[in-house]
Amino acid sequence: MKPILSLFFLLFVLIPKNTEASETNKKNTAPIEAAVSIHLNKIYDINSVNQTYMIDGYLVLAWHDPNLAKKYCQKNGSKLVYENKEFPIDILVPSFEFINILGDREIINKRLIVNSDNNLIYNERFHGRFTTPMDFHKYPNDKQCFTIQLESFSMEKEDLVFVNPQLFPKVLAPSYMEEWNILEKKDYVNEMMYNHLSANKKGESFSRCNFEIFAQRKIEYYLWKVFLPIGLLVVASWLVFWVKDFANQLNISFTLMLTMVTFNFFTSSLLPTLPYNTFIEIVIISGYISIFMTLIAIIFTYAYSKNKKTTVKINSFFQVFFPLLYILFIVLCIIIIFV
Repeated sequence: MKPILSLFFLLFVLIPKNTEASETNKKNTAPIEAAVSIHLNKIYDINSVNQTYMIDGYLVLAWHDPNLAKKYCQKNGSKLVYENKEFPIDILVPSFEFINILGDREIINKRLIVNSDNNLIYNERFHGRFTTPMDFHKYPNDKQCFTIQLESFSMEKEDLVFVNPQLFPKVLAPSYMEEWNILEKKDYVNEMMYNHLSANKKGESFSRCNFEIFAQRKIEYYLWKVFLPIGLLVVASWLVFWVKDFANQLNISFTLMLTMVTFNFFTSSLLPTLPYNTFIEIVIISGYISIFMTLIAIIFTYAYSKNKKTTVKINSFFQVFFPLLYILFIVLCIIIIFV
């Protein structure tokens, strides 16, 4: 009888301990929640051809580690600071990488703060060239999104989760992007799934932090340097209908056509090779077509006009027809592209 009672006693004692142990394991396997914040110093060297931009800023990661060794938990409440050197190997710093950076990021300074309450703060000043796909359909009045994507590298979502992303300063001044008007900014966390990292079909998920800055290109430069000269050239091409001499009409039209070529080379150097036409390219192409049509019109008038009276009537028609047609085409393009 005594062995049986002893067996029941042992089972009664061991079951609660196993339950407590399983609960402790669950707590220990809970993912690290790291708060992420980025403070921007500058966004500069925005290259539309390469679709890249330089970012200089500060990155801050803050998290709580309940398993931190006691030697880092000072009783007097003081904190330990490690600057620009290798951090202790027994302190787990969340592994991360910038997804949309080109090459390696330059870490100018870094620091790890270990507080007595098991809270840790990692801080670094970084510098690098980032990239993001850009849409140039409305160029040069286009809106772009400049993104900073931070993602866990070797720690899956079960091990590390980014929380509370914040982009500072809260309101970005125009000085951060001198050639752009800053519209708004967003910061959020999402989950990324990678199937190629796992043998099973489910794949592995990682936490990603996104910081997005939406800005619109300032169009004033292009209005005075591109659109105004193109408009003057197109208007000048219509003036040939007031010129009486046929040779002078041809000379004017060919000269204007060659001048438009220079604008084509100018705009092609500002943008990457695209499978579509931007707004500024449509304006230049329409200028080509307008000048070419005036050239065809004056040749047609010269070839088929029987007398001066008929020539005057045809030219009077073209004097109204070409401006109306061109203006209607540009207005239609603006409505289709921008509205």
